[in-house]
Amino acid sequence: MRKPIVAIVGRPNVGKSTLFNRMIGKRIAVVEDIPGLTRDRIYGEVTWADRSFLVVDTGGFQPIHKVNTSQFSVDIVEEVKKQVIAAVEEADILVMLMDAEKGLVPSDVELSGILRKHNKKTFYAVNKIDGPKKEKDLNEFFSIGADLFPVSALNGYGFEELMDSIAMMVPADREGNDIEYPRIAIVGRPNVGKSTLVNSLLGKKRMIVSPVPGTTRDSIDSVCIYYGNKYLIIDTAGIRKKGKMAKSFERYSFIRTLRNIEDCDVALVILDAVDGSVEMDQKIAGFVYEAGRGCIIIINKWDLVDKSSLSIKEVKSRIYKKLWFLHYAPILTISALSKQRMTKLFPLIDEIINETKRKISTHELNNFLKKMSSIQQPPLYRGKRVRLSYITQVGIRPPCFVIFTNKIDGISQGYLRFMENQLRKTFSFKGVPVRIYLKQKKD
Repeated sequence: MRKPIVAIVGRPNVGKSTLFNRMIGKRIAVVEDIPGLTRDRIYGEVTWADRSFLVVDTGGFQPIHKVNTSQFSVDIVEEVKKQVIAAVEEADILVMLMDAEKGLVPSDVELSGILRKHNKKTFYAVNKIDGPKKEKDLNEFFSIGADLFPVSALNGYGFEELMDSIAMMVPADREGNDIEYPRIAIVGRPNVGKSTLVNSLLGKKRMIVSPVPGTTRDSIDSVCIYYGNKYLIIDTAGIRKKGKMAKSFERYSFIRTLRNIEDCDVALVILDAVDGSVEMDQKIAGFVYEAGRGCIIIINKWDLVDKSSLSIKEVKSRIYKKLWFLHYAPILTISALSKQRMTKLFPLIDEIINETKRKISTHELNNFLKKMSSIQQPPLYRGKRVRLSYITQVGIRPPCFVIFTNKIDGISQGYLRFMENQLRKTFSFKGVPVRIYLKQKKD
């Protein structure tokens, strides 16, 4: 049984993201006193009074003729409006949030009319009422013709009453319904085509796509189905240089992106085929490596490359030279816009997910260790032979191994790389980092 979806809608800057964060109990949506900050839909899971549902934070609804073109382009506002309507159509329950300080404005009346046409259970909440004395500000909102919930998303006044009412409309939980889908994080610099890739994977316009870098400011989750298998696709905000992330909301987005990398099963590192691999790509790929996650390097916009002057072999060689620490990650050339070679992506993702969970028996590993030692033994250390006594796997995601030796200091970084290469030749671990730890063997 799927969880019901509750969508929070309203004008820009009425406190939707603050209410969303209070509902889920942690800071996911970016919250700043800047209108228009949340442009896409953001999902979170809520449990209240033994009832579970998904809550969706949406971009601010505003009529096109009310747009301040010095702040936002008309195209982006139109896209946000479409996303709000899409969220309303997708949701089972709606929460329309209004602003007590601004009062009832024509945009509120227009939005309430749109919601009534969808004929869904709607809760009308008036935000920024932080106590009983402020409830007199509700009077002008009664003209909407609906029951009102006075709330303060910031300090929690009236929040329990609103949540109790929502929970009454949600079916009771059934045990065994929680399903963990593989989490696929799409990461990269701004404007390399991350959101276009998500839209192509989903087969519908789920993400806002704009030639303006930084259109995606938060991490957005979507469920994608490929031949009956479900995946959670996470489109993350583009990571830029520190100097260009000075504004606080970009710092929050950056932290959120790092968390999504740490939580994912496979990260798709998106590069621009026209620009090639640049310094910022190296840093982003480094975050994926340090998190120990499975990885695929995606070269997007491959349809724009002049193939007569640049071969795929040359491109891969340059990328592996720049991203040498991801030497194990497969490279796939695609065009997210034309869907070129997109069918190769999910089989590769499945293969890598299986590799991240792979466990090798201790018997197989110690047979491998004997064979590896016969190929190349560690060099002498201070005139004494370095012995590798025993190896065992101690973890997955990523695969981790411990090797017992009589001389830890006698194992150089070069020999560690040799051991990793031999592990990969024997057991593959395609697209997955391998961690090797050394432990001193007691005499």
